Amino acid sequence: MMNGSNTFLTLAVPALFTVLLPLNAPAQQVTLTLSQEQDGGSAGRACMYIHQGQAEYRLVKPDQLCPGTLTIEATTHHI
Repeated sequence: MMNGSNTFLTLAVPALFTVLLPLNAPAQQVTLTLSQEQDGGSAGRACMYIHQGQAEYRLVKPDQLCPGTLTIEATTHHI
């Protein structure tokens, strides 16, 4: 049977590791190319960029065009 302090450690240590893990992961700049854009009329335009199976979205004003490329900070995880 666990007492209160053991329960706290069981829950806190994995949570602390999860929070600190991204701080140790190096970030690199990645340039994405425009994959798709959607005209939303007076609401603006949605710009979609795909990177490693995930979409990055940017919204621009109705009178603007989507940038052809987008540079993001992408973290890499080394385990």
